[in-house]
Amino acid sequence: MMLAKQVRHIVILILLFFQANYLFSLNYKFSDIPIDTVKISSKDFQANLDSLLNNFFVSQSLKVNTNNINMSQDADSFNDVIPYFSDSVYIKRLKSLPSVIDMTYNDKVRAFIELYVNKKRKNVKVMLGLSQYYFPIFEEILDKQGIPQELKYLTIIESALNPRAVSSVGASGLWQFMYTTGKIYDLQVNSLVDERRDPIKASYAAAKYLKDLYGIYKDWTLALAAYNCGPGNVNKAIKRSNGKTNFWEIYDYLPAETRSYVPAFIAANYMMNYYKEHNLFPQKIDFPTLTDTVMVDADMNFKDISEALNVPMQQLRDMNPQYKNDIIPGNSEAYSLKLPINLVTTFIGMEDTIAAKTKESLMKYTEVAPSHNYLQVSPTDDIIRINYKTKKDDTFFKLANKFNVDADALKEWNRMRNKKLKPGQKLIIYTTKKEKTEKIEAKPFVNNTAERKSDSGEKKSILTEKTKKIKDSLKKSEKQERKSKYTSYKVKKGESLSAISKKFEGTTVKDLIEWNDLNKDGKITPGQIIKIKSIK
Repeated sequence: MMLAKQVRHIVILILLFFQANYLFSLNYKFSDIPIDTVKISSKDFQANLDSLLNNFFVSQSLKVNTNNINMSQDADSFNDVIPYFSDSVYIKRLKSLPSVIDMTYNDKVRAFIELYVNKKRKNVKVMLGLSQYYFPIFEEILDKQGIPQELKYLTIIESALNPRAVSSVGASGLWQFMYTTGKIYDLQVNSLVDERRDPIKASYAAAKYLKDLYGIYKDWTLALAAYNCGPGNVNKAIKRSNGKTNFWEIYDYLPAETRSYVPAFIAANYMMNYYKEHNLFPQKIDFPTLTDTVMVDADMNFKDISEALNVPMQQLRDMNPQYKNDIIPGNSEAYSLKLPINLVTTFIGMEDTIAAKTKESLMKYTEVAPSHNYLQVSPTDDIIRINYKTKKDDTFFKLANKFNVDADALKEWNRMRNKKLKPGQKLIIYTTKKEKTEKIEAKPFVNNTAERKSDSGEKKSILTEKTKKIKDSLKKSEKQERKSKYTSYKVKKGESLSAISKKFEGTTVKDLIEWNDLNKDGKITPGQIIKIKSIK
C-alpha cells in the first residue's frame, strides 16, 4: 500500500512538473503584494468576479435587493460603516480559528484581508450568499477524503465561487483545474461536457489532488503552494533555499503568483469567518434549497427541457454548468441533470417526450459542435485522418487549399484558433479518400429552427446519415488519441537528445524539446526525467 502511494506521488510530480513549467513560461503571474497595492491575479480574479454577477440566481437577487440603487456604486456605501482593526485583533482572530493549517499573520495577509472587507464588499456579499449553497457540498466531500474543512476556502481565491470561471491560461471551474490535471483526476472534458465545471465531480478531484500533494510535502501550506504552481516549482524553491520546508522560508524562491496565494487563502479564511465584524452580510441568493439529480440516458437539449418544465434556460445552465453547449449527450452514456426537487417528478413524467423532441430537432437540422466541424461529404466517402508536419512557409490558408478544407475547421481541429504555424508543428487534418472532396466548413452550433436553403431556394435537411458517419469516424479517432500516453525516461550520463531520440522509433529531437518544454538548445542533465510520447 505504501509503495503504491509513493509511486502515485512520483507520477503526479512528473506530470505536473511539466505542466507547471509551461504555465509559468507564459508569464502567468500573481502580482506581488506591496501593502498599499493589492492585486489578486488582477485579470483572472476580476473577470471571475464580474462573471459571477451574471449568474442567474445572483442577478435575480441583485435586481430584487437593489431595485432603486445605482449599481455603479458599491451598495455598501449607502448603509455600511467600514470598521478598522489593529494587527493584534487580526492575530487573535486568526489564532482562534479551528484550523490545522498554519494561519500566519503578516502585512501580506493583512493586505488581502483589507482587499476583501474594504474594496470588494459587494462581491464578498455575493460569495457569502453562494457559500450557503456550495460549501455544504465541499464540506461533505472534504470530510470523506479526510482532509481539512478549511480547504473549501480555496474556491474563493481560485474562482470567486463561479463554476464557469476560466483563467487566462485555460484553468476552469470552481477549483480551476487545468486540462491535464483534470484528466489525471478523471475529469471528462470534450466538446459537450467539461466536468471541471461540475461542482461535485471537480470537488472530489480537488480533494484527491490536495490529499496527494499533502502526502508529498506533509505540510498544508506547501501543498497549497503546489496546488497553485505545481510540485516542480515548489521543489525548485526548496532546493534553492537549501532544503527549507516552511512556506515562509521558501517564499522568496517561489513564483510571484504563489507568494500571494497562501496569504490570500489565509485572508479568505478570516473573511468568511469574521465578515459580521466588518458589517458584511450574505447577499440572499435564490438558489433552490432542495435539489435532486436525475440520470439522463438520451440526448436532451436545455431548450426543450426549459420549455417542458417552464424554467429559464439560464437557471438550468447555472445548476448544470458542466454542459458547454446546452446539450446533455445521454445517448453516449448516462449523464446527471440537477433540478429543483419540486420539478423532478414532472421531468421524469415528460422525459420521453423531451428526448423525442430533441431527437427530432437533431434529425431534421444540422447541429454540429464547434470543435468537431463534421465534414460535408457523401455517405459513400471514406473519412481519413492525416497527421501532417508543417513545413517552412506553410499557413492555414495554404493548407486549407491543399487539402480542400476550411481554414477555420483546420484551426479548431488543432485548437489553434489564434496561433500562427511554425515549421515542425504536427497537425490533424480530416478529409476523404476521394481526389475531389466537397469543402469542409467550420459550422457554428445551431440551436434554433432556421433551415438551410439550397441555391434554388428549396429547403433541405442535411447531415443525417453523413453526420452519423463522420461522428463515428471522429469518435474512433478520439479513442485512438486517448490511447496516447507518455512514458518517463531518466537521462543517463553523457546522453544527448539526439542519442535518446534514436532509442525511440519515430521520435525526433524537436519532439523531445516540444514534449518537455525544453530550451531550443536542448540542454539536459544526467538524472533528469523527461517524457516520451508513445502510441499503443
